[in-house]
Amino acid sequence: MPVTPAPASASVLRPAIVYAMLFGAQGAYLPYVAIYLASTGLDLGTVGALIALFAAVSLVAAPSWGALADGIGDVRGPVAVAGILSGGAVLALAIAVGPPALALAIALLAAMFAGIIPMVDSQTVRLVGQRDRFGLARAPGSGAFVVVAFATGLAIASLGPRGMFAVYGPLVVLTGLGAWVLLRLPPVGAASKPARTARRSSSRAADRTLAGLSPTVILGVLRTPRLGVFFVASVVVWTSHAALQGFVSLRVKELGGDSTAIAATWSLGAVIEVFLMSGFPALARRFGAERLIVIGASAFAIRALLSSIVDSPTVIVVASAFGGVGFSFFYVGTVTWVAGSVGRGVQATAQGIFTGTSNSIGAIVGSVAGGAIGGAFGLPTLFALSAVGYGAGAVLTWVAIARRPLLPPSPAPLARSSSDPGAG
Repeated sequence: MPVTPAPASASVLRPAIVYAMLFGAQGAYLPYVAIYLASTGLDLGTVGALIALFAAVSLVAAPSWGALADGIGDVRGPVAVAGILSGGAVLALAIAVGPPALALAIALLAAMFAGIIPMVDSQTVRLVGQRDRFGLARAPGSGAFVVVAFATGLAIASLGPRGMFAVYGPLVVLTGLGAWVLLRLPPVGAASKPARTARRSSSRAADRTLAGLSPTVILGVLRTPRLGVFFVASVVVWTSHAALQGFVSLRVKELGGDSTAIAATWSLGAVIEVFLMSGFPALARRFGAERLIVIGASAFAIRALLSSIVDSPTVIVVASAFGGVGFSFFYVGTVTWVAGSVGRGVQATAQGIFTGTSNSIGAIVGSVAGGAIGGAFGLPTLFALSAVGYGAGAVLTWVAIARRPLLPPSPAPLARSSSDPGAG
């Protein structure tokens, strides 16, 4: 007999807790990793190259983790393993000395961590029951980001740049363990998909993991109508994002800002994300997720333009509010739109491509080019070019998906039956 699905409030609460741990961890890492690398004596170009190395490894690792999860039929095991192994990689990065050791530790961390976010995204979309409720589950992650970013700033003030790892390491491990406990899908029948999933062979899972390395799998997803052009738009946006975000902390420090100003630069946008992600379902029904994605890319462009023309850390902090609008709409909109565009059997792989692969390609190009441009012409010039890139991404997104919305105004529940081949 079918089992009654979990109540809607529970289906949102459980992934919300996981997102709080996951993006709390990001709050300990993203604002400070460039500061930490620079504190080891590396120049701007080398800092950019190491950030790009993380992205390069993620480019392969994210879809591979997603393919493994699709092959097993459940993301919880892969996320748990990835979280625990990420904790070991964080320890290696914290004790690394010299560029070769730093590079090896960063590569290990990327290989372990890269798939966690897209795997959690794909499971959450299924767990909450409707695509447009994804933002409700994701919003607490932004709130946790704010709290942890400031807490990590205090740790760095006391312990130095390596203090970030005392916060980051435990949180990534807790994320993996929390996902295992909290992200279980409710059963839909006595002998349906969950039972069959348990009987899937390890060899099939391994085959699906190796398939994640194949361009054929990626191209197969991107052949879905309009996904190809949107993928290009995503790469352009995330390239611009990497060029800005990778070096904005160094710009704040260059202008005389302290660790509190750096935390505020990353946190103001995250505060806005809490409200916009929570309100995303209503906004998507009113305007369409596709149009919100375009607005997000445009808001990113405004933030970059403002950051390029000011010389006050306070104004850079204020400008980061547009980054909160941009991330809320572009990221949540992307997850929502992709979930409605591919079949359930490739959900984790598709999310890995769009929130993993496109982000990683962008991070590689943006970090390497950003380090070179910032070192040669200054960070204001780099941020101005980022604004141009964001704008180009907004135009491409409009051409690809926003002129002809795909998602219906009120998406149907995702998990009504185990035989449903689609995402919604």
